[in-house]
Amino acid sequence: MSHHLHFRSLYNGDTVRVLDVRCRPTDCSRGPEEFSDVTTVVFARGGTFVRHLGRQNIVANCNQVLFFRAGETYRVSHPVAGGDDCTSLAFDTEILADAASRFDPATRDRASPLDLTHGPCRSEVALFLHILRQRLRAGPVERLAIEESAIAVLDAILDSAYRTRGDKPVRGPRSSRGMQRERVESAKGYLSGCFRGHPSLSEIGRAVHYSPYHLARLFRREAGEPIHHYLNRLRLGTALEHLADGAADLTALALDLGYSSHSHFSTAFGRHFGVSPSDARRLVSSARLRELSKKLKAGLSDRA
Repeated sequence: MSHHLHFRSLYNGDTVRVLDVRCRPTDCSRGPEEFSDVTTVVFARGGTFVRHLGRQNIVANCNQVLFFRAGETYRVSHPVAGGDDCTSLAFDTEILADAASRFDPATRDRASPLDLTHGPCRSEVALFLHILRQRLRAGPVERLAIEESAIAVLDAILDSAYRTRGDKPVRGPRSSRGMQRERVESAKGYLSGCFRGHPSLSEIGRAVHYSPYHLARLFRREAGEPIHHYLNRLRLGTALEHLADGAADLTALALDLGYSSHSHFSTAFGRHFGVSPSDARRLVSSARLRELSKKLKAGLSDRA
């Protein structure tokens, strides 16, 4: 069987790689042996295929996620004409090991972090994946946002897969709440010095000596928001200060703060503050003038 595979890379980072795969086979029979060189999580958005792994026959469709583990050989057939359209997520091995160890502490002793072959795809996960995919296809997206979103997807599908198998999260050694808060404050401090750039989750993790996977989960829990939201608020707060000081070139300001364009900056600013950057500049400048005027009048009154 000839597969006629087409690939499109949507994101290629040090934490996760996202790839669209379209398969249009010439017939439905079992194909030649294939090989996985990296562990990937595969979502069949459309169509159906069967993965033949040893004596196991595992159906891939929109209701079920498949795990292609590094080092495994398999065959594929298509019981329904039309082929399939999939999105695959290939995570860094340490990310996979950290995520799987919540349910299976022995995962670090195996060559592949996962001992799963498949799991259910919940409706909310399928919807979130489609949203993430469309954002990637639409244009530049903050890589922190992509990496944190991908980890959230990984957590959701592993949770479903392990619980379906009867496994529950394992309580591991926990650091004190004070130490957890200290980790988060360290991350906030690091972000304060690099928010104009585009730090990856791995870079932030290395800076604070913490696993990127655990940092993403801990930051959300302790700070009440994901890291990329916090970083964006740093940019917007700084933008407001520049606008209050009368910054004239909004495009230059946007690029200096790490936004890809003036429109990207204006959209983010409007969503956060409810007004456009130019309107905010006028409002804040007027407020400062009134404040200075009151102080000046009060000073003259005191001298009289």
